[in-house]
Amino acid sequence: MNVNRAQLIPGLILIVMGISLLLMQYFEFGPGLFLLMLGFAFLIPYALTRVYGVLIPGCILAGIGIGLMFDRPPLGTPITVPVGLGLGFIAIYVVHLILVRASHWWPLVPGVILILVGLAEGLPQARVLLEKAWPLILVLVGLLILAGQVWNSRKRVSSQ
Repeated sequence: MNVNRAQLIPGLILIVMGISLLLMQYFEFGPGLFLLMLGFAFLIPYALTRVYGVLIPGCILAGIGIGLMFDRPPLGTPITVPVGLGLGFIAIYVVHLILVRASHWWPLVPGVILILVGLAEGLPQARVLLEKAWPLILVLVGLLILAGQVWNSRKRVSSQ
């Protein structure tokens, strides 16, 4: 039996959304579970088709959903939602890298920024460290760029 995987997507999305709405009736997850399941509703088509356009909202919604699910006592702090969203952005990079063996670097920028903002908001020690040491982040990014250029030039020389 040869089934077009893209034709399975609408049914799978309805199943995921139905399960999340059913669970929300019986358990106190709040809106976080719904957003997490909505994220999975986008990630299912990505897993089947590798279309990058559905990976982005899937990871972002899942990240916000996870952040909201942990935003309740005893973990409820200003850290959870921005860190969850930041992890969602980083997941875009990681998932695409794992499944396609290549990835775009842009999701790392908002991901790291959101995680740092979340940590600075929730942990006073992290706030002081970021206020004083943020120029080191620029130095680190500069070193990574230089290392990438050296790596690419060596790779080009060795392949010739």
